[in-house]
Amino acid sequence: MSAREVGRRIGVHSNTISRYENATKVISVNEVSALLGAMECSPEERNHVLKLTEDIGRPNWYVSQSHIPDQMSTLIMYEQEAAAITAVSLVLIPGLLQTRDYARAVISPVVPASDPLVMSRMGRKDVLDRENPVRLTAVLDEAVLSRAVGGPAIMATQLRYLLRQVERGVVDVRVLPFSAGVHAAMSGPFDVLEFADASPIIYVESLARGEFVDEADDVNRFLATRDTVIGAAMNTADSAALIAARAELHAESEAS
Repeated sequence: MSAREVGRRIGVHSNTISRYENATKVISVNEVSALLGAMECSPEERNHVLKLTEDIGRPNWYVSQSHIPDQMSTLIMYEQEAAAITAVSLVLIPGLLQTRDYARAVISPVVPASDPLVMSRMGRKDVLDRENPVRLTAVLDEAVLSRAVGGPAIMATQLRYLLRQVERGVVDVRVLPFSAGVHAAMSGPFDVLEFADASPIIYVESLARGEFVDEADDVNRFLATRDTVIGAAMNTADSAALIAARAELHAESEAS
């Protein structure tokens, strides 16, 4: 059957079917079930395929470092589908807001042949440039602004790029100042991905693995932490002023 015919049978546009096929849309178990019905699968085929879907979206899915490309494919898929993303970052500029040079400086010490991963990270940023961009909020620890990743020149360029994104209205950046002291997110960075028609998913990344969390109680704890650190952070205008000041400090350091 054509994608148009399958879509007609389950009541969705053919473009949605194509996105299922190309793995650019996360598919739910209910949608798998509808597709199996539309394709008139036998009971045996239906049971077999539905059995394969049991682990889709299951919380605490760990991915070893050897499978980072698969992990990133899943993260990219979620980012494409998300209506809003909050990135709580304590060490680095979030990936969706990194310049090419900053990304290379971050990735190359860990992955020597880093160009494919750098290009992938640059490609992920199209969610901010499309017709209906994702709503991105970045909560940055003040230390992120001071750490000269790649050297003062790269850092100055990175912070100025961040300011342009704020000025475009693409992203809301909030700085969590040192004066905030101990805060709720000190256990580590995380991303909150929120969807128009699905429950939120949390992504937590470490050096060797990533974890997608969607168990309701765990997600609610992350959401409460997100709200707490946003409440403790500087407002958008004050954050932008601090970012601009740190960009100038890095530029002056490079000049000297």
